[in-house]
Amino acid sequence: MPAKSSLLLATLGAALVSAAPAPSRASDFNKRSTCTFTDAATASESKTSCSDIVLKDITVPAGEMLNLKDLNDGTTVTFEGTTTWEYEEWSGPLLYISGKEITVTQASDAVLDGNGAKWWDGEGTNGGKTKPKFFYAHSLDDSKISGLYIKNTPVQAISVESDNLIIEDVTIDNSDGDSEGGHNTDGFDISESSYVTITGAVVKNQDDCVAINSGENIYFSGGTCSGGHGLSIGSVGGRDDNTVKNVTFIDSSISDSENGVRIKTVYDATGTVEDITYSNIKLSGITDYGIVIEQDYENGDPTGTPSNGVTISDVTLTEITGSVESDAVEIYILCGDGSCTDWSFSDIDITGGETSSKCENLPSGISCSE
Repeated sequence: MPAKSSLLLATLGAALVSAAPAPSRASDFNKRSTCTFTDAATASESKTSCSDIVLKDITVPAGEMLNLKDLNDGTTVTFEGTTTWEYEEWSGPLLYISGKEITVTQASDAVLDGNGAKWWDGEGTNGGKTKPKFFYAHSLDDSKISGLYIKNTPVQAISVESDNLIIEDVTIDNSDGDSEGGHNTDGFDISESSYVTITGAVVKNQDDCVAINSGENIYFSGGTCSGGHGLSIGSVGGRDDNTVKNVTFIDSSISDSENGVRIKTVYDATGTVEDITYSNIKLSGITDYGIVIEQDYENGDPTGTPSNGVTISDVTLTEITGSVESDAVEIYILCGDGSCTDWSFSDIDITGGETSSKCENLPSGISCSE
């Protein structure tokens, strides 16, 4: 592993140890209480009366949120059986959990079923039915989400705006949307967060496996992504927070997706993307771009004209290997004048596709032909 990646992982490892959720605060309770809820309203109303919350076979009424905001410090939330949400057009979220030192987990074979096919119409958030986002992990600080199985979210699955959050072994399965009109079904959307680590995720969807819009000290490892748009940073620019810093994607695979490695910034905006590492990423069945870094996004689409207001610096790509489809582009880089600096590519071996002749303003030592 390159020296930079080793140093980055060592730094992240030390930070995550210090930032990891504290042990159970059982000593803070004279007697820990367990409450089992079978309806959403009672769970939302009584959530602070229990230190251990069990949600068993709940059906959430149409147009309502399963509200687990502002839980007591140290609460454990366990899903049992099948949790489902009934259909209504609204913006959501369907599930909201917040608090400090919270553990969110599930019993064996439990399912969180977003009932997405009721909303899917091929348009996602771009039109058609108004679709609710699925899970807000906002202000879920010093906490852990472990082992959830989520299926068929109407649009975006997990929105993260938290500090010191660990997400491990979570499956997001929107594969039914491939044939039933799923769109904008991002796996993890991360913004305004610090020290977020995601390990062992499985994401089957129709949009970004991960999209980091802003935040610092983000670590993603051991992921398996298929059907979507790849491991993405951005779009960066035009938000309240336009900084992405110290991000690592490592030891992951991307298959049957539009893109593999992706960084995108907004045209004529300002911001910073720095200290980014993609290491040991395996690609297969990529239809558009194996590696794509571009600075020309406007209203969510590339224009072909880059700008340099969002800088992209200190980028390391190493051991990016695999194949793309014959009409896909292996590497495409479109930078503004002087806005992409201090990049390092090594052990890049992407085969099967075309070499782009449209790359612009490449950083020193970088080529679109590997």
